Amino acid sequence: MPLSILQLADAIIDSVEPTGVTDDALHRLQAVFPDSLILAALDIIDRENVIKYETISGHVHYEVAGSTGTHTVNIGLSLGPASSFCSCPAYIYSVLLYKTHLMCKHVLAVRLAERIRVCNRRAMGQEELAVTLQHRYTNVS
Repeated sequence: MPLSILQLADAIIDSVEPTGVTDDALHRLQAVFPDSLILAALDIIDRENVIKYETISGHVHYEVAGSTGTHTVNIGLSLGPASSFCSCPAYIYSVLLYKTHLMCKHVLAVRLAERIRVCNRRAMGQEELAVTLQHRYTNVS
């Protein structure tokens, strides 16, 4: 995907007001994302499945409970085509490999949940976060 389309998508997401996703915002999102992706992301938000872990040092880690499991999401990594990441297969295939989508439903859900301030926030220490991540990735089936 050309960077300019990603920049447009970022600008549209950033234009969503903290009060919620209005009809106008929804129409703008539909200009760059498929309806199915938007609906899936909004469903994740409605189910309160976006979890934001924050450490006292400011490290942020997101997890999103999706239809096939819980996925790790990172946003704001850098400017450019890899400014986000999700551990789900759809991100790997549709975003990174085949470049047919700008982002997966989990990344869109995190971005929108941050904009409208509805992430489930959980504070934890650095060590607790490290243990949580280690447990998640050493016990993968």
